[in-house]
Amino acid sequence: MAGSSTWGRTARVVAVATRRGSAARRRDDLGIPPKYQGCRLSNFRLAGDVGDQLLEARRSCDRYIEDFLERDGSLRETGLVFVGPSGRGKTHLAVAVLYELAEQYGVRGRFVDFTSLVADIQATFRQGAEVNQADLLRPLQEADVVVVDELGARRPTPFVSDTLYLLINSRYMARRPTLFTSNYYLAAGEGGEDIQADRTLTGRVPASLVSRLHQMAKPVPIDAVGDYRHELQAHQHR
Repeated sequence: MAGSSTWGRTARVVAVATRRGSAARRRDDLGIPPKYQGCRLSNFRLAGDVGDQLLEARRSCDRYIEDFLERDGSLRETGLVFVGPSGRGKTHLAVAVLYELAEQYGVRGRFVDFTSLVADIQATFRQGAEVNQADLLRPLQEADVVVVDELGARRPTPFVSDTLYLLINSRYMARRPTLFTSNYYLAAGEGGEDIQADRTLTGRVPASLVSRLHQMAKPVPIDAVGDYRHELQAHQHR
C-alpha cells in the first residue's frame, strides 16, 4: 500500500510540473468576463446568513480540485453542475474552480456564457462574417476544462438545442470535464420534493443530453441559502 501511495504522489507531481509550465498564460486565456475576474475560492464569502449549504458547496470545490488528477496523471473525466436560483454564488464558484485548475495544473480552460455563445454563432450567419460556427465551438470542444454558465437559460429552439448538443456531446465523447451553472435541476425532486418538472432541464436541453449530464457532472445544489450576491453587497457597504 505504501508503494502504491508513493507512486500515485509521484505521478501527480510529474504531471503538475509538466502542466504548470504555461499556467500564467493559460490563466489569461480563460475568457472570463471582467465581472468575474476577481472570483476566487479565497474570497468566497461564507460568513453571515448564508447557511451551511454554501460551506458544503465550497468543500465540494476543494475536493474536486484536490482530486482533479487521476493516479496516472490524466485529468478526471467528470465535472460539477452548480444548481440554484440566481444570485446564490454559482458562477463565482465555477469561475474560482476554473482559475484554481489553470493555476495549479496548467490546464487549458475556457469560460462561456451559453446565451452569449448562441448569439455569437447566430452572428456568423450574417453576410461577410469573418468566423463560422466551427471556429467558435472548436476552442470550447478542445479545451481541457470548460465552464458553461447559465445552462438552460436560453429558450430551447432547434438551433439552440443543436448548438448545445454539438458542444456538450463532443466533450462527453472526448471525456473532457465540464463545469456548469444552471437555474434548473437535472431531475424533478433533486432539489427537494417541491421541485416541479418546469424547474428541471428536461425540455430546455435535448433529451439525449440530460442523461449525459448525469454522467458528466456531480450536482452541487445552492438553493437553501439567501441571496449570496445581496449578502455580499451588504457586507461590502457596512
